Amino acid sequence: MNKYTVMAAGLVLSLGLVAGCGSSDGPEAGKDTEKGASGAPQKAAKAEGPVYGGPAIPGLADKQAWSLPRADAIDLGDAFLFVKSGAGEYAAGGPYKDDPLDGTTGLLHSSDQPEPVDLEFRDVKTGAVRKTLKVTADRVAATTWRDGVPAFEVRTSSTTESDGLSAEGTTTTVTVYGSDGTELGKAEHKGDTEFHVHEGHLIEQADQATLLLTPIGGGKPRKVTCGGMQASCSFDPRNKDIDGGQGHAPLITGKYTFHVNNGSTYETDPEELVMSDLATGEKVWSTADVTPPKGVELKKGVRTSGSIRVLDVRDGRILTAWGAGAFSTDTWITATYDLASGKQIGGSTKYAYADYPGDTVNTEGSSVFSPDHQLAAAATEGGTAVWQLADGKEVWVQKEGEKLMTPLRLSPNGVLYGTTEESDETVLAVDARTKKVLVKDLPSDNVPLFAKASGYGYFSTDDGFFVFPAAGS
Repeated sequence: MNKYTVMAAGLVLSLGLVAGCGSSDGPEAGKDTEKGASGAPQKAAKAEGPVYGGPAIPGLADKQAWSLPRADAIDLGDAFLFVKSGAGEYAAGGPYKDDPLDGTTGLLHSSDQPEPVDLEFRDVKTGAVRKTLKVTADRVAATTWRDGVPAFEVRTSSTTESDGLSAEGTTTTVTVYGSDGTELGKAEHKGDTEFHVHEGHLIEQADQATLLLTPIGGGKPRKVTCGGMQASCSFDPRNKDIDGGQGHAPLITGKYTFHVNNGSTYETDPEELVMSDLATGEKVWSTADVTPPKGVELKKGVRTSGSIRVLDVRDGRILTAWGAGAFSTDTWITATYDLASGKQIGGSTKYAYADYPGDTVNTEGSSVFSPDHQLAAAATEGGTAVWQLADGKEVWVQKEGEKLMTPLRLSPNGVLYGTTEESDETVLAVDARTKKVLVKDLPSDNVPLFAKASGYGYFSTDDGFFVFPAAGS
């Protein structure tokens, strides 16, 4: 299995899909497929593709809602976006190196030269086509608009040839669309340097220690730095984190952004994460201003480990993970803080992770979060542990002698999927609250993702793209 799950910080708001809303992309106008030749609205037909013939999947209803032939889709909340080639074939997506670690589709279409494609918006619950747009693109990928709103980007690049003296130049036009196909913003990027699109901004490297955040559609650019001797600072598109060495946090979360102080292993002081207002740069919160949780090793009041992460910012609370000590590189302490007061909420949870912490905490998917952010599961050296995010209280942890399980994904209705040390080709499904095994041999390709707005489960195999309601719905 090549896709993993972690929480992606940001709100899971979605734009309502508006039937019959026109749009355009340059000379090729958007086409509304819900109207007949007369322009009168037609009743959208439910999608009917292949019938699922695999095993029952805990957490999903027994009967599929709809399906398509082999395809991948970008989850836009209450709509899925599919890309169809000129030959009428659906794009199957990655895996690509920058795909999200939560298992969702990141890059859905990529070509060396801009080419015409159809963007097809389908209702999550019925599969009915709500709208199509014809665009010319060399890239179609998932992104977010302001405040974490699901969106997608369309890039079209052009090259200006040298006149003999001038250098050859590349200009990339980036257009961001919402879930109803409405254009949210457009920007141009000149040059061949790599950049990313996130939260309505172009993200690019200004220098080794600085990221440049340019608002799409206009606005003052913002620089985010990792300060410290020999500091480096980068953006990880897989989990949308700023990477300052030992410090990691969501680069942008809502109206806030993070930067790193003492961002270097050459500094004597440990790294600190600072959250500031995205627009003004005014400091809002910092790990330097709160008391590390119990279990974090201190020497003369200073942490002996520089490892620090912010895993989530939500509802006025910040979920953190702290390195336990200088010589405990696999051990982390998780704790939640109130944003306004800086006080810790509930207790802390200490875990010795199964591998190097860079591979297990918010990087390769061994720490996973439920869609409602009530539960989290982590891969520890003793197997899977599940705890409550609100107060850090442990729900259960694997016992000695059990087969070690690595968590992959949590469903909205409390099913935890994970692999064991025996095989990563088959998956266990257990009740996240009771640890009861529901299924022990689910094919890895059949582990569902869950649409943000509806809770419907979906997955793609060689047999097709299948969508199911949640069990009991």
